[in-house]
Amino acid sequence: MTYLFTNPQVKKWKTLFFLSFCLNIILAVLIIYTVKSSETDRNGDDSAPQSAAAAEQSVGEEPNQPEIQSQTETREVKNESQIKIEQGELIAVSAVIEDNFYNAFNSNADLVKYAKILNIPSLADVISAHVGRLLIWDIMLRNDVRKGDRIDFVFRTVPDDEKRTRNDLPDILEVVALKYYSHKFNKEINIYKYAAKDSVAKYYYSDGIMLEKVISPFAPIKNYIQITSTIGDRAPKHEGIDFKANVGTPVYATVDGRVSRINWKTRYNGYCIEIEAKGSPYVFKYLHLSEVNVEPGQKVKVGQQIAASGNTGKSTAPHLHYQINVGSKGKVVDPMKYHKTIIEKLPESERENFKNRISELESLMK
Repeated sequence: MTYLFTNPQVKKWKTLFFLSFCLNIILAVLIIYTVKSSETDRNGDDSAPQSAAAAEQSVGEEPNQPEIQSQTETREVKNESQIKIEQGELIAVSAVIEDNFYNAFNSNADLVKYAKILNIPSLADVISAHVGRLLIWDIMLRNDVRKGDRIDFVFRTVPDDEKRTRNDLPDILEVVALKYYSHKFNKEINIYKYAAKDSVAKYYYSDGIMLEKVISPFAPIKNYIQITSTIGDRAPKHEGIDFKANVGTPVYATVDGRVSRINWKTRYNGYCIEIEAKGSPYVFKYLHLSEVNVEPGQKVKVGQQIAASGNTGKSTAPHLHYQINVGSKGKVVDPMKYHKTIIEKLPESERENFKNRISELESLMK
C-alpha cells in the first residue's frame, strides 16, 4: 500500500485522473445548464406559435385587402350616385396644370366624381373646351400654358326647361366664372358670365369690360352669341373666326367687291361664299351657311346681307366661319386685325348687380 502512495509514477497518474474528473464535472454542469436553458427558452416561446399564427393570419389577410378596398370604393361610388345635384346648381372646381392644359381636367378627381354624379361621362372634355374658348383672348393654349398654372371655375348644367326657352344655343353645361393664374405672364385672368337686361348673357372681366372684341361698324354677323374660335387657337391651325349663332342669322358683306364663287367643297365648307374686295388683293370667305343670297360675278356693297348662317358641311354646331386671305389661297389674315374693333362695357346701370354676381361666384371659388 505504501508503494501506491509513494511511487512518483503513480502520483502522476493520480494527478491526471483528478484533473480529468474535475473537467468532467465542469462539462456535466455546463451540459445540465445548457439543457435547462433550452427548456426555459422553449417554455418562454409559448407565445411564438401565437405570434406565428398571428403573422400567418396577417399574411393570409393581405389578399383580402383589395376586396376590402374594392368594397369601400364601391360604397363611395354608391354614395356618389346617391348624391343629388339639382340641374342648374352652381359647382366650383379647382385644377392645377401638371403636364398640359387638357389633362388638368381629365385627371381632376372632382370632375371624375361629378361626371358620375351628373351622369356626363365627357364632363372633363366639355368643360375644358368651354374654358379654352374663354382663354383665347388672353393666352395661346399651345404656347403660353405652364406647369403649375391654376384654374378655378364655376359651372352648372343647363336645366331641360331652360334649354327649351333660351335662344342662345346652350350646351349641356356652361361655365359661369373662371380664374386662371398664368405663370408666364404673372397675372390672374378673371372672367364672369353675366346677362344684362334684355340681352343675351356675355362674358366680362371683373371691371365690366366685355371679354370679346367687337368688329364695328361692318361685322360679318351682328346678332351672334359668342366667338368660339379665333385664328390659330387650335390644331390643326384654324384659319378664321367662328361666330356661334342661330341658324338663319343674317350674314353681311364686310367690303365692297365681287362674288368670285359660291358653294365649293360643300362637304367641308357647306354652303359658302367668296368675295374679292374691290381694289385690293384680299378675299373674304363665309362658310357653313344655311342659305346663299348672291350669285357668282355679282357685285356687293359693304353692309349688304348676302346669306344666312347655318350648320352645313363639316360643322358640329350652328356658326359662321369668317376668313380673310391674300388671294383665294394665299396668306391668312386675322379679321380682328384687319377690321376696326371696339371694346364694349357694361352700362353703369348694371354695375351694382354685376358686382353682386361676382361676389357670389367668388365666395364659391374660395
